[in-house]
Amino acid sequence: MQKDKILFLTGLALVDLVLINLGYLLAFLIKFRGHIPEYNLTSYLTTWPWLTATALVLFYFYKLYGSYRWRWAEVFASLICVVFFQALAGMALSFLFRGFTFPRSVLLAAPFIQLALLSLWRRAAWHLERGLQGTRRVVVVGQPLEAVALAEKLESAAGGVIKVSGLVLGAQPDSDYPVSDGHELREEGGECFSFAVNRWPMLGGLPEFCQCLDAVEPDQVFICSNLSQEHKARVIDACVAKDIKVFLVPDLYEIMLTQARLDQVDDVPIFAVGCLKIPEGSMILKRLIDISLSFIALVAAAPLCILVGIAVKLDSPGPVLYRQKRLTMQEKPFYLFKFRTMVVNAERESGPVLALENDPRVTRVGRLLRAARIDEIPQLLNVLKGDMSIVGPRPERPFFVNELVKQTPEYVYRMNVKSGITGLAQIAGRYSTSPENKLKYDLLYTKSYSLARDLAILLQTVKVILMKDRAS
Repeated sequence: MQKDKILFLTGLALVDLVLINLGYLLAFLIKFRGHIPEYNLTSYLTTWPWLTATALVLFYFYKLYGSYRWRWAEVFASLICVVFFQALAGMALSFLFRGFTFPRSVLLAAPFIQLALLSLWRRAAWHLERGLQGTRRVVVVGQPLEAVALAEKLESAAGGVIKVSGLVLGAQPDSDYPVSDGHELREEGGECFSFAVNRWPMLGGLPEFCQCLDAVEPDQVFICSNLSQEHKARVIDACVAKDIKVFLVPDLYEIMLTQARLDQVDDVPIFAVGCLKIPEGSMILKRLIDISLSFIALVAAAPLCILVGIAVKLDSPGPVLYRQKRLTMQEKPFYLFKFRTMVVNAERESGPVLALENDPRVTRVGRLLRAARIDEIPQLLNVLKGDMSIVGPRPERPFFVNELVKQTPEYVYRMNVKSGITGLAQIAGRYSTSPENKLKYDLLYTKSYSLARDLAILLQTVKVILMKDRAS
C-alpha cells in the first residue's frame, strides 16, 4: 500500500510539471501560429528548470500532494493559486533572465491553458487517489457532545473517505448519561444523542477501550480535547501498543507545549515552555514589513476603492466607510475601518450581535464586497496607523471579548500580539468554526510565529478568498 502511494505521488508530480510546461509551449504555439522561433525556444529551454522548480514548490505549498481528504472545490481553489503565482514567477524570471523572451500574450494565455489542463488531470487523479486510499475506518474517543460533533465533521469534511466505526465515550461531568450502552439518553441534548446512536454505534466507555479496538480494528483513532490527561495517555498507550495511528485534538494546555525547547537539568530532561508573545526584535521587523506592504497595497487598490465607494453610496444611504470599536494588543481600543456593507444603524434594535452567514442587514453591494473580502481593504489604513498588523488574530469588539473571556479565560492570551487583517484561524477555519477552535489557531500562531509563517498565511489567504464557506 505504501509503495503504491509513493508511485502515485511520483506520477502525480511528474504529470503536474509536464502540464505546467505544456501550458507555456501551447501558449507560444498559439502566439506564433504553430512555429516557435528558435530564439524564444532556446531562451525557454534554458529557463524551464527554474519554472519547473517554482511550480513544484507551489504544488507542495498548497498541499496538492495528499489532498484525498479535501473536497474538489478546495483542490480547484489551490490550482487557481498555483497557476496565478506561477504566472507571477514567469514574469519575474522573464525580467531576471533578459534573454528569456516571454511575450505578454504568452504570459496572459499560459495560466488559462495550465488551469484547464491541470483541472482535467487533477479531477481524474482526485478520484483515483481516493480509490487507492480506500475508506479509513476510525473510532472517535471523547465526551458525548464533542465526540458526536467531531464524528460528524470527519465524515462530512472527508466526503466519504473516512467512515466512523463507532464512538467510545467518557462520562460528561454531572451527567447521568450511561456511556456503556447508549440506549438510555440524557434528556438535555437527547435529540443529538439519539441521532448519534442511529448513525454511529456506541462501542462502550473508556474502561472498555481495548476491547473496543479489538472488536472494530480501526485504521485510526481520534481523541477529543475534553478528555482528562490521564485518559488521553491511556488511549494513546493502547493505540501505540496495537500500532494504530492516533490523532489528538489539542486542548489549550497542549497548545502551550507547542514549540517547547528540550533542555535538561543534570540528567533530568525538561521542556522549556516559551511565552505567548512575539520577540521584540521580530516585532520591529514585522512592523516595517506591515508599513511597506500596506502602503503598496493601498496605492495599488486606490482605483478599486474609488469604484467601491461609488457603488456603496449609490446602493444605500449612509457613509462609505464604517467605523467600529475593536480591541487589539493588550486590549487597547481602536476604531476599525471597513467599507460599509450593512444598512445604517443595523444594531439599533438588536444591540451587539455577531454577523450571520445570510444576514438580512447586509446590503446588495455589501454581499458582493463580503464575498470577495473587498470590504476589508480600508483596514490597511489601520495597519499604517499601527492599530493592526497584516497578519495576526482578528480584532474583536469589547462586548464579545468580555463574554468570551468569561467562557474561556485563556482568551486574553490572544491579545499578547497585535490584531491582524488575516490570520491562521482565517485560513484554517471556516465561517462557522467555534470561537474555541479559532482561539486555538490564534494561540498556535503566536507560539509558532515566524516571518515565513506570515508569508505562508498571506499566500493561503488568496485561496480562502476563492472559497465561500471558509472563515472571513
